[in-house]
Amino acid sequence: MATVRKYRDRWVADYRDQHGKRRIEVPTGTFDNLAQQRIAAQALLSRRLTEVARGDCLPQRQRITFSQVCDRYLESKVNVRVTTLRSYKGLIECYLRPYFNSEKINSITAADIERYRCELMVGLPSPIAGALIDRKLKARPNLSQARAKQFAARVKPGIRTINKSLTLLTMIFNYAARHRWVDFNPAHHVEKLRDDSRMKRRLADQNILTPEEIKMLIETADESCKLLFQVAVFTGMRQGELLGLQWGDVDWNSRQFHIRRAWKEGQFTEPKTTNSMRKVDLPEFLIVDLKQWKLKCPISEYDLVFPNRSGNPQSHANLLQRDFYPALRRAGLRKIRFHDLRHTFASLMLANGEDVVRVSRLLGHASPTITLNVYSHMLPKEYYGGTDRLAQLVYGNSQSNSDNVNHKVERRSLKLA
Repeated sequence: MATVRKYRDRWVADYRDQHGKRRIEVPTGTFDNLAQQRIAAQALLSRRLTEVARGDCLPQRQRITFSQVCDRYLESKVNVRVTTLRSYKGLIECYLRPYFNSEKINSITAADIERYRCELMVGLPSPIAGALIDRKLKARPNLSQARAKQFAARVKPGIRTINKSLTLLTMIFNYAARHRWVDFNPAHHVEKLRDDSRMKRRLADQNILTPEEIKMLIETADESCKLLFQVAVFTGMRQGELLGLQWGDVDWNSRQFHIRRAWKEGQFTEPKTTNSMRKVDLPEFLIVDLKQWKLKCPISEYDLVFPNRSGNPQSHANLLQRDFYPALRRAGLRKIRFHDLRHTFASLMLANGEDVVRVSRLLGHASPTITLNVYSHMLPKEYYGGTDRLAQLVYGNSQSNSDNVNHKVERRSLKLA
């Protein structure tokens, strides 16, 4: 019979598993007195009886560790982008695995995760710092141990990095819960850090080019990439979408690009989201320039619109270092990201009075809400004449109705007099 009893001066959970084998288990944790230990033992017994009823009760030494769950979780992610998977691996190897490494997945509590969050707020916990030192020494064998420790001491994770690791931790525990390695997700109850500067960073006011700055950038760009910069500014396409663009994607009659792929991580992939597979309009002058460029474009086996000089897909890094940044310097402009050309397109379109839904579709956002969250500051803040147009819609000629109202007010005033 399952019970909670004293065994060697400690309260334990005494029960039989689904195979009839007797188990005596001591609750883990720190207790101020025996009463607290007894309560913990009762909670442990309740969990074990639930597992026995499900048929998946295992002794603690046979339970899966956090590190093993991380490995299986990464193996299960077969439908994510290469960049996303690389981000997951980086967070696991740099933060999560060193901290929770060999702990049993079912023994990690919300309090443990909160402690992890608090320690990261003040610096690197010793397990993570040790892992960072080992990686640094492995990457640079000539570096001394002291210099590696100095480097680790200066590292302090940002709020965004901490929150991203907590989000990934929640996803890992959800995966563990689906496989019944844990009864519930403790990370789900841990609050993330408040990041007041997040929206300020996303509002890229300082990185939006003015019409005059756009002209300067285009004028100082090399002939080989001038058209690429123009297409980026006037379509809002992502860098990977531009580099993966093929001549077969150009609709000359409707003056549109069909976005079907992107060039990322040395391979062609699908665009970022389902909505990213879209059509974008082209101004008439770009159609003329594209027809001229097609005659001079390097021959590419991939039929690329913007290949490198050898006809192969361009490297993202080479495009920035050899073309984009030098063009900014020659134009006397501040250093911005290539992605800020996309911000420039969206911001200037909205500031020019374009409908936010239309701009959202051109950008390939999943919903107009995303566009509003990022670019709402660019919407015109004053709409003159809006109430007059509403009155005219309801009453017809606003001026005649205004005269009628004034006439009624005068008659009422005479009666009161």
